[in-house]
Amino acid sequence: MANQEQLRLLTKSVENWNQWREQNPEIVPDLQNADLSYFDLSHANLNQANLEQAILFHTNLSSACLENANLSYANLTSAVCFKTVLFQANLSHSLLINSDLSKANLREANLSKAQIINAYLVNTNLVDANLQETNLTHSYLTGANLTGANLARAEICDAELTATQINNINITTIIRNEDSIIPKVIEEIYPTVTEISKPVVNRQKSMLMVGDLVNSFKEENSSCFSISEQLKSLEILWIRTQLEALYHAS
Repeated sequence: MANQEQLRLLTKSVENWNQWREQNPEIVPDLQNADLSYFDLSHANLNQANLEQAILFHTNLSSACLENANLSYANLTSAVCFKTVLFQANLSHSLLINSDLSKANLREANLSKAQIINAYLVNTNLVDANLQETNLTHSYLTGANLTGANLARAEICDAELTATQINNINITTIIRNEDSIIPKVIEEIYPTVTEISKPVVNRQKSMLMVGDLVNSFKEENSSCFSISEQLKSLEILWIRTQLEALYHAS
């Protein structure tokens, strides 16, 4: 159970909470199982906090600091984590459905077995992150940096990977949608992926750029798909590109 005194302080005033953290750096906040739904915790200092199984439904964590925080089994459905610092945070088994993690720092974070469905990870730092068995279905990783990430047995069906940096990732036995363009593009960059059981490591630096993806899409689909299907897919790519531009400007 959460420390009730700490919980009251946090929910009453983030400014006072941050001052308390500065004055008591030795105290590790205990917010386990706390219900922080709909609270505005933007810019809150939650470094090293224990938020295991916490409920953060629709919580605003924009620009908050959760370095080394424990968020395992936490419910962050529809949470806003724009520019949130989650360096080395534990988010294993967490729910991040419909959440916004754009421009967040998830470097070396543990996201194993997390449910990151229909989420936004535009320009998100996922360098060396643990994404083993993570469900990224229908999520937008436009411009995300996955360098060194472990995607073993991850689910990326219909995920958007336009301009995503995927250098030296491990995609051993990755689960993917065979009908999508994403597996084909990955196979062009990493030819050995045709045998899914083989891990892909130490590959030459590569980056998926919007122009290259659209061109390859056009070349591939000119003889395989109808005009209507081409337009629909290209429209999706265009929307994702606009989304990337939006976050670049903010």
